[in-house]
Amino acid sequence: MRLVRLDLRAPEAALLRRAVLRHRLPPGQRGHVRPPVTTLPAADADPARTPFAVTVSGLPVADAAAARAACAGFGVLDRAVHARDLVPDPARAVLLRAFYLTTAWQGRGVGRAVCSAPLLDRLAADVAPHATELVLCVNEANHVAAHVYRAAGFAPTGHRFLDAQGEAQLVMTRPLAAGA
Repeated sequence: MRLVRLDLRAPEAALLRRAVLRHRLPPGQRGHVRPPVTTLPAADADPARTPFAVTVSGLPVADAAAARAACAGFGVLDRAVHARDLVPDPARAVLLRAFYLTTAWQGRGVGRAVCSAPLLDRLAADVAPHATELVLCVNEANHVAAHVYRAAGFAPTGHRFLDAQGEAQLVMTRPLAAGA
């Protein structure tokens, strides 16, 4: 597996951007994460956000068909963790946002592998060298995702809040692996 930055001007990134924009979230996930047609443009518009594709291929993709076959998911790392109530030291944190896997890759250990050290940690160190911890917010009703994040080393902080839609969100963190 690889995480490929989508903010870079490279042929592979362009192919994977198109693949990500074709993804459709399953009905059960629509309430927990916004679709990439919304989150990718928002990430493009914010210099603090770095969008990435999850690929299940160890090699770069060279054409649209290979990109569609290899692109298993999407996420955004956000260096601007503004809310002090998420973590004690927002300046040392990077926020994982809009993370999902396509239906075909769920339940196969891909999410845990992506969110565990060292894969996500390497990307976080690349985009946020100052960061010492990863933080995310997960819908409390999304028990499967919370389980995956726990298996990847994230722990609940005990902080909960209501999002804009009135859904209860649980804040989870884990330290970044040293030397990732």
